[in-house]
Order: sequence, then structure tokens, then C-alpha cells
Amino acid sequence: MNYQNLELEAAVDELRREIRRGRWFKNLLYLLLISYILLLGLTSIGVIDEIDPAERIATIKLQGAISSETMNSAEILAPAIRKAAKDERVKHLLLQLNSPGGTPAQAERLWQTIRQVKQEYPDKQIIVSIDELCASACYYIASAADEIHATEVSLIGSIGVRMGGFGFVETMKQHGVEQRELTAGKFKALLDPFSPRNPEAEQFLKEHILTTTHNIFIDRVKSGRGDKLSSETELFNGLIWVGQEAKPLGLIDGFHSPQQIADALGVDSIVNYTPKVDLFEQYANQFAASLSTAWKNSLHSAIEM
Repeated sequence: MNYQNLELEAAVDELRREIRRGRWFKNLLYLLLISYILLLGLTSIGVIDEIDPAERIATIKLQGAISSETMNSAEILAPAIRKAAKDERVKHLLLQLNSPGGTPAQAERLWQTIRQVKQEYPDKQIIVSIDELCASACYYIASAADEIHATEVSLIGSIGVRMGGFGFVETMKQHGVEQRELTAGKFKALLDPFSPRNPEAEQFLKEHILTTTHNIFIDRVKSGRGDKLSSETELFNGLIWVGQEAKPLGLIDGFHSPQQIADALGVDSIVNYTPKVDLFEQYANQFAASLSTAWKNSLHSAIEM
């Protein structure tokens, strides 16, 4: 009887040991899984760079309107460009652009960033690849690159500046609404949509805001593209061309895809260095930007490219 009890106790002890071993193994698996997920998360948000010593081309993508209120702001993209250029594994930079334009200030800051990076890292080429569209402020930025490539049907150009808004004077009259506004300064309310148009103020805006900004835009394009530009007189009048027409005008250099660009540069790996933002934060920013744009368009004239 005692012998049977001893056998039973030994079997129970062995079972307990197996359970403990199973729990230890399961805990180890959980720990490895959590560590892997954490590593992927930190890598995806840029806290930890990819564990890959290979030479690569760093690509940074710009999709959509260029504004301080979107992901395509200089505040977000300029540090990403500098970070990619500083990385010793990065041999060249590829900017993939697809944008209808945006604000002059953001375009100028990114143009200056590209020029500075080119001066600091002269051995690293900065090449632009255009997808569907690169107009106005987008082309402002692209013109700073060493080369610009697109497809034969990409839309390119629109080298001009615009300012627009709405007027509600007649609507207010129809509804018996009267505006009462006090200002100090003759032109303080020159953008007020509830006041009648002022030809003198509009002439000032055209001469000192639009024309000045347009001239800076033209200077940046000429500085970036140099002798590649043709003598076409309509080049800077806000027109837009398809890629097939843009190449002989000197607006682009060729029709290579991102992979063809990498092959020509002799680098196999293309690594995405585009800043990543939390999905909720991204949607919140886009919603806020759309509200802000709607508000500005309804109340004020905004200068855009």
C-alpha cells in the first residue's frame, strides 16, 4: 500500500514538474512575442532604425496638399530629409511627390532644406520622382533636386501664384444685414469678404504680394533647373504640361520609375524614410486642416501656389 502511495506521489510530482515546464515555455513564448511586437512598433515609428547595414536609397513620400496643417509640412518633412541624408547607409535620396501644390512658405522652407542638404552631402544625389501630379508649390520644391523624373502623362508645372476668396456684400444686403467695423489703417480690412471690393487695395496685393511671390518662385526654379530650362515664354505663366511636353521644356529630366532610378544609381535597396504618424492623429490633423481651409476660404483670401 505504501509502495502504491509512493508511486502515486511520484507521478503527481512529475505532473507538477511538467506543468511548471509548460508554463515556463508558454511564458517564454509570450515574452518573445511581446518583444517582437514592441520592436516592430518602435521601428515603424522611427524610434529604432531598421537593423540593416546594407547600402540603400532613402525615399520620402509627399502626398497631397503642402501646408503647415498637414503631414506635408516643412516641420515634418525637413527633419526627415536631413535624417536620411545624415544616415551613412543612405547613398542617395529619392523624393516621391504627388501634390497639387500648397503654401509658398512651406515650399520655400523645403526648397531651402534640399539645397542645404545638397551642399552638406555633395556625394548624395537628391532625385524627385513624380507620380500623377506635381504642380505649383510641389514643383517649387522639386526644382531644388538634382534630377526630376515623371511619367509621360504626369501633370507638371503651374508656375504661378493665386489668391482668391468670396464676397458676401450683396447677400448681406438681400437679408438686411449691416456690418459695423472699426479699423486703424487705411487697408486693414482689405481682405474682408463683407466689405465692397477696393480696386486700390487689390492692385497693391497684386503688385506687392502676388507678383513678388511669383518672382521668387521663378528665381527658385531657374536656380534649380539652370540651363535645362527652355526659352519658352509661357513657362512661368501658370500653365501645366503633361510629362511628354514637360521634358523638352526642361521641367523634368526623364521618365524613370523609382526602381529604374535605383538601378541607374547602382543601389538595390529602397528604404522608406517617410515620417510616420499615429493613424488617429493623422485623421484628426486632416479633419482640422479641412475645417481651417474652409474657414479661411469663406472669410479671407489666402495666397496659394
